[in-house]
Amino acid sequence: MESASLWTGIRSLVILAAALYLLSFLFLRSAKSANVAGLPLEASSLIRDFTVLLGAGQTMRRKVLQDFANLFCQRTIDLPSGYDLASFAHHGSGMYRANILTGECSLNGRPIPALRTCHDYKDWLNAQLDKHGIQQEGIKEVSLQVKMNVDKVNIESSYGHQSADAHFSFDCHSEIRTDEKSYTGNMAGEKTWGFDWYYIRLYGSLPTTWPPSPDNSPGRS
Repeated sequence: MESASLWTGIRSLVILAAALYLLSFLFLRSAKSANVAGLPLEASSLIRDFTVLLGAGQTMRRKVLQDFANLFCQRTIDLPSGYDLASFAHHGSGMYRANILTGECSLNGRPIPALRTCHDYKDWLNAQLDKHGIQQEGIKEVSLQVKMNVDKVNIESSYGHQSADAHFSFDCHSEIRTDEKSYTGNMAGEKTWGFDWYYIRLYGSLPTTWPPSPDNSPGRS
């Protein structure tokens, strides 16, 4: 993070130095200085070096955004939101799509309430963009697509307490689209996760049968 801030500071200083140098050159040229003959070559060299520096900054920006695209899938599989696991268990298997910036989500093309991932990833992404000196206005779309399979749902009751877990299989694809190109990531994985506490928070209580039906599923859908 410190290196990114240092880079931003150096880039600003270089831009200022280049502007001052070029202004000095124009002034000396208009004054017909005796040393003008040697300046055009120096100015050309400075402009060339400055262009190379800006290109290096663009390369760093692209690397950072590609890392973000890869990280979205990795976090979804390795450390998913408990609320999203509850939503996956509630809605069932299928193709989930989430627009991180707008919060619009769907399952097999049918709108569903926003996944918690949208809120969490948007806040995280904006903070990271600021730390790396990347303009948020340049990010046009951030999307997550997850082909989800939910099976082996296990619900148990003991002394008035309900617990639930299931086996989740993820096939995840992410995309960050900017004003200059798209950055994509993909990853697949599977694991058994518990989701009872989050399910109860979202939907009221665990259903008596699985998968939940409109008749026996409490709370919101």
